[in-house]
Amino acid sequence: MFVRDMLEVIYSPIKAFKEIVKKPTIKGPLLIFLVVLLASGVAQYIIASKWVFEIGTPEEDEWTESTSLWTPTGISIDEVDKFRGNYSVASSVPNDTSVRMRISGIGPFNSSADQGQKTLSFRIKWVHQNKTFPSSNATVRLFSGGESRYFALDLVNLINASDTWANLTVNLGSSEQSWDPVNSPEWKNITGLEFELGWLASDAANLTMKIDDLYFGRNVIFLGTPRFTERFVESLATSAFSFFLGWSLYSVLLFFAIKLTGSEAGPWGVLFIVIGYTFSINMVQILVEAILASTFPPLVFPLKALNPIPGEERLANRLLDDIYQTNWGSTLAYNLILPLAFGFYAWAIALSAIAIRFLREFAWKKAAGVSITAYLIYIFIRGFLAI
Repeated sequence: MFVRDMLEVIYSPIKAFKEIVKKPTIKGPLLIFLVVLLASGVAQYIIASKWVFEIGTPEEDEWTESTSLWTPTGISIDEVDKFRGNYSVASSVPNDTSVRMRISGIGPFNSSADQGQKTLSFRIKWVHQNKTFPSSNATVRLFSGGESRYFALDLVNLINASDTWANLTVNLGSSEQSWDPVNSPEWKNITGLEFELGWLASDAANLTMKIDDLYFGRNVIFLGTPRFTERFVESLATSAFSFFLGWSLYSVLLFFAIKLTGSEAGPWGVLFIVIGYTFSINMVQILVEAILASTFPPLVFPLKALNPIPGEERLANRLLDDIYQTNWGSTLAYNLILPLAFGFYAWAIALSAIAIRFLREFAWKKAAGVSITAYLIYIFIRGFLAI
């Protein structure tokens, strides 16, 4: 019977509450709670399938923490001028026209597979004693098996002025036309990389180049990561806590709202059980929002936004906001969620008015007034406590 009552609250609430108040049972609200929990799990699964996270290799900035993998000779580490980790790597040459830094013995990395490395991220700074911009070349090369086979990318329009760090992320793969192949390199076999800056002979000077925060990035769907299981359990626990807290809080507010009218509120436990049936709309709301979310396009979160270095948290937050607004904010489904939420608020008020009407035998106007008053206070308290 309580299963039928739970469903009737949604499509025939007057009939349902006429029967519920005669013999209220806690089994109905508890079943509603279980369905809400199940719906929350479905919603979390759908959202997780839309989140794509970038994972960096290496994960701990190992490549710029020592000089062991770098050539030519003369590469040093800088513990002052750095971003991530404890050091950056640097190369300095006196009275020269070029400076280069090469890292080998890494990988191989596959940038041709769907789950392979799709981006190269790094920070680069150069210093020319006369602040002359590289007048010959600015290039990053990705080696493929040997130093004679590589992909080359022009950095002239990407690097900053002298003595200023540039934060760069470039795309990899066969679809990227900005990389120039030399001697038939293969995207599925990337084994090293090199940075080179060059000047004309007339611009020879003391030169320095520094590299930090260097990693290859690959995208993984959040659904397939270990963190999803942790977040899923945390989310279900939060949903359960929120359900019972909301149920208890709203019942208390209704109890006192009835008292304020000068009427007899009756046993709080009975009111608590009856009002529990009004939370059946929660499962409808969650499922509707989950259906809308299933139409959202995927969101790709770069590592720089997910794991910003100290001092760049505000930039990361702005980037996250931009990702959401650009991809989801422009969709009809996303913009329907807020209006629908107000619709569900109105539905909840109507259901509680019906419940109070038959439980306490109030006039419709009085029941509506009690319901509206209690629910507005309920929304305010939940918003204030962020629950």
